[in-house]
Formats: sequence, structure tokens, C-alpha cells
Amino acid sequence: MRERYGINDGVHIVWHNGYVEPYRPPDGIETAKTVVFDGLEAAIRPRPDPDEWESYFRAWQRWEAAAPNRTVVWIGTDVTQGVVPVDPQERRWRDAVGMCYQRLASLCCRVDRLWCGLAEQLK
Repeated sequence: MRERYGINDGVHIVWHNGYVEPYRPPDGIETAKTVVFDGLEAAIRPRPDPDEWESYFRAWQRWEAAAPNRTVVWIGTDVTQGVVPVDPQERRWRDAVGMCYQRLASLCCRVDRLWCGLAEQLK
């Protein structure tokens, strides 16, 4: 995967970990070539509003398009399958994650799903 997204070539990489801290906006990251967002489902939990997230995704899409060779990589765990949670807050978060993933996939030029270490290109 690292080679596919050009993050092995020694360029400046900014890594956002949604399990640890909230994601930051694209302001002030002019020197980076690659920005990776890990733990998207965890980052969505405190703000489960798909409209707000779509605005955020579009801001990073504009950042990526503003200079050649920029890449934004989004990594999230699929929490939308399996047993539906009884807790209304958990259901709201789960639904928001699914809607955010759909909106993000519509904006991305490539979408891959990893399952058991095997990559499947969806888009």
C-alpha cells in the first residue's frame, strides 16, 4: 500500500491519528506531500455529523488539488456491519460513519478495501 500511495519515497508525511486526537484542518501544511488520516471512525465519534465531515473532506480535497504530487489517504475501519447497537448514541455514530464513508468515497479517485490483508480496489 505504501508504494501505491507514494509514501515510501522519503517525502514529508503528516500522519493524523483519530484514535489519539482530533484531526486538524489543512491550514499550515504546505510542505507535506502526503497526509494520512488514520482512525476515521474514531474521529467521527465526537462529531457524528456527515454534513460537517463532508465539508472537511472537501477542504482536504482542495488542499490536495492545490499543488502537484499531493496525496491524501483516508483509513477507517468499517463499523457498519454486524449487529445493530441497542444504544441510540452508538447507532447514530455507526450510521454517521457509514454516511461519511459513502460521501468520502464519492470524492476520492481511488477506494480500496482491505480484508484479511488482501486489498480489493472498489473504485
